[in-house]
Order: sequence, then C-alpha cells, then structure tokens
Amino acid sequence: MKKVILVLLICSMSLVLSACKSHDDSMERETVSDFTVATIEYIEDSGYKLITSEIGKLHTFDSLNLKESESTFEGEWVYRIVFNPKAYTKNAEEFVILFGEHNISINGKTYEGDGFPYSELLNWVSAKYQYFDYELICE
Repeated sequence: MKKVILVLLICSMSLVLSACKSHDDSMERETVSDFTVATIEYIEDSGYKLITSEIGKLHTFDSLNLKESESTFEGEWVYRIVFNPKAYTKNAEEFVILFGEHNISINGKTYEGDGFPYSELLNWVSAKYQYFDYELICE
C-alpha cells in the first residue's frame, strides 16, 4: 500500500512539474541524460544512495521550471544530488545540485521555482529520495 501511494505521489508530482516546464530556451543546463552515475543524500541520513542503472528516474529534473534568483543560497542543504561524483568518475566534472530550505543551488548558481511554490521542488526531491529505496553507503 505504501509503495502504491509513493508511486501515485511521484506520478502526480511529475505531471505537476511537467506543466511547469519552462518555455524559455535561453537557460541552458545539463540534462540527466548527460550523466551515468549520481549520488543522492538527505541531511538527516548518514550516507548516500548510489544511482546508476536507474538514473533515468531523475529525468523529470530536466523539466523543472527554474529561474535564477537574486538571493544567495543560505544555510545547509536539505537534499544533495551529485552527478558524476569524483569517487565514481575519474575524468568527469561533478555537477552538484543542493536543495535548501528556500532555494536551490545548481553548480553554485542560485535558482527558485518559476511560477510555483518552492515547496513543490522539495516535494519532488523528497519523493525521488524515497523512491530510491537503496541501502545507504557510508564513507
């Protein structure tokens, strides 16, 4: 029953976020399909989840409608996704996404939701973290 509710939550969030997709082609950012490995972390857990074969499940990140923010990223991250983490990719650059309490940082640039509340972004990343029901890897 829990899995069915989680799947329904993920599907509904995907539909909501797809409706929020940006029509502004001027903002270029790398897409999930550019990467083969990622780690996802939650601040309250000690460790990370390694995502390889299911990395495509993060594809809805590409459709998030974000706009650059005037504010700076403050405080600690709540969730962190690192594409091409150095521990798993030798010659690739890391691509780091930090989800904070009020905004998101993508490789050091701060963004916020464009036309929808930031809480929807936190719901998206929380659902993704829960979806990857993997054992935590601790360093």
